[in-house]
Amino acid sequence: MMGRRKGEVVRSFVLTLLAIFVMFIILFPVYYIFVVSISPGSTLATTEFHIIPRNVSLDSYREVLFGFSGSKLSENFTGTIEGSAHVQDGRLYLLEGTIKGKVKYGPFTGLVFEIPVKNLVFDVSTDVNAQGQLKGEVKGLFILTRMNDDGTVGFAIMRNVELKGGTIEGTHVSGPMEKYVVARNSGTVRFTRVGKFVNSKFFGYLKNSLIIATITVLLTLVFVVPAAYAFSRMKFFGREHVLYFYLMFTQVAGGLGIAGLIALYGMIVKLGLYDKLPVLSFIYAAGSVPFNTWLLKGYIDSISPDFDEAALVDGASYLQIIRHVLLPMALPGIATVTIFAFIGGWTEFILASLLLTESHQPLSVWIYLLLGGIGRGIDWSYFAAAALLFALPVFVAFMLAQNYIRSGLTVGGLKE
Repeated sequence: MMGRRKGEVVRSFVLTLLAIFVMFIILFPVYYIFVVSISPGSTLATTEFHIIPRNVSLDSYREVLFGFSGSKLSENFTGTIEGSAHVQDGRLYLLEGTIKGKVKYGPFTGLVFEIPVKNLVFDVSTDVNAQGQLKGEVKGLFILTRMNDDGTVGFAIMRNVELKGGTIEGTHVSGPMEKYVVARNSGTVRFTRVGKFVNSKFFGYLKNSLIIATITVLLTLVFVVPAAYAFSRMKFFGREHVLYFYLMFTQVAGGLGIAGLIALYGMIVKLGLYDKLPVLSFIYAAGSVPFNTWLLKGYIDSISPDFDEAALVDGASYLQIIRHVLLPMALPGIATVTIFAFIGGWTEFILASLLLTESHQPLSVWIYLLLGGIGRGIDWSYFAAAALLFALPVFVAFMLAQNYIRSGLTVGGLKE
């Protein structure tokens, strides 16, 4: 008896060590990328690797999230205007002054600027002639195309500027500005953390990825939920074979490889749908519908039809049954479908690089473009930080919905 127990303990210990070793092999690449992402760039010139990093730096994450590369910014602004001016014949002439403004993203200030101006003309709503110091509020469009390293404005334009609530020697003035203001190597501009993030390359590609993945999830649920209910509950000709044929057809279509991609590319261009984010979501959703329908059908099969019959007796329609009976009870299965659809729209690379131009491409394509020359001239620390940030939303979504996913993948496969 003691020998058997000892043998079980030894076997359990060996299996535990084996599981730890397998997990180490699986997770080591992720850990390696993490170590590279927090290592200073200078340390990556050598081939040495330290399990526990000696010098930890978050510069790569800061550069990815808040690195403003001088790309074009075009946003509405609000601010103030001050300077010496005079009003004559319904026009306000600002001889010399300053415009201070800020750009906001929701409740957050993205950037503030201060630009000296002169010889501006406003069409104002007053017939009174006045001269003195102008103080007022302005709003308009601020376009920044270059910012110098010392914080000065390299090149910027202010358009559609309108004076609101201004006063000059007690005279109220308001009205639009004629022409526009050009600033070259003058004035100052300062980005906040929010402003740097919103105007970083990472955020631009992140926004595209979120749009694609979100529309993919919505379209997938719109088609999958009614289809899964129909295949699970309704009786119609060919019900036992249609879904399996659909699954087989998608696999055959996927097997066409490059020929299928060429045909798809030609069709999208011919229809004038090239470089459209929603089109990519439609393609992703269409490709995921068969498998997700089969998956959700299996879960709905485990829900007793008695609930449907009781709702029908009470006068509920099929849509009401889906909304008030099926959706609450099938939430684990729906959560599983949602995660799979999100991952599909978030991580797909080939179609995104083929059907979208650079300005509309998602994070998956941008990360590939970071590799550039493969092995030379690559900031590996920056690349590793970007790769981990790209994987973070999928990891967080999976962790938040893991209980639903676990039951959604297992319960549907059980039969009473």
